[in-house]
Amino acid sequence: MLDLLGYIFFIIAGIFFGLFGSGGSIIIIPILIYLFQTSIYEATTYSLLIVFILSLFGTVRHIKNKNLDINEISFFLIPTLLFTSISRVFIFPAIPDYINMLSMSKESMLMILFSIVIFISGSSLLKNYHLNFKYDLKFLLFFIGAIVGLLTGLLGIGGGFIIVPALILCAGMNMRKAAASALLIIMLNTFLAIILEITIFNFQFNFFFIVILFFSGIIGLVIGMKLLDILDLNVTRKLFSITLIVLSCVIFLFELIKF
Repeated sequence: MLDLLGYIFFIIAGIFFGLFGSGGSIIIIPILIYLFQTSIYEATTYSLLIVFILSLFGTVRHIKNKNLDINEISFFLIPTLLFTSISRVFIFPAIPDYINMLSMSKESMLMILFSIVIFISGSSLLKNYHLNFKYDLKFLLFFIGAIVGLLTGLLGIGGGFIIVPALILCAGMNMRKAAASALLIIMLNTFLAIILEITIFNFQFNFFFIVILFFSGIIGLVIGMKLLDILDLNVTRKLFSITLIVLSCVIFLFELIKF
């Protein structure tokens, strides 16, 4: 029963990717941990592979639809790829399974961090405003890219829920172009992380499990991309922000209940 529920939620995760260009990992990580009972390490690694496959599929579709705007992507890619490598290879393995100072497990600590980041990202899109940086725009995008890289390595996420708001608020993109650009960045970033897992840590994937999850996600992805062409972009943006805030609260409360 839990497995069936998990596959249904993977369809929803696919809808997030297609509609928002991000957010799928927000659902994928909790599904793998809470429904499929995987460890935080297994969940983040499987999430990286699934996010890569879905973002690759979505990027190809967006290229065909000419939705991509890659003018500012280079300022994300360089720091994102660099800090993904540092975070996944050095920082994640160095965190102990139980943190005495915080009196919580590594899994709980990372999930609470996960929820906080999601909440901040969702809140940033509640109001319609644009930030104009006369001098430090490129530096800011570089800094945000570094944060995305760190979170990708630690949490197994693509980071689109940070990339999308950054491209909208700092680069002036609309929701459609930001979603398309985010998928391309996510695809390259998660691909690097997967290569590191296979070559350095020799992680063994259950490919039968992945195939089932992949097709569930693809169904949702196609639905989400069609909705993106139909829905008003301002409505999509508000829906995205509200969904992020609600999910962050649910994850945070669930982790607190476990104590």
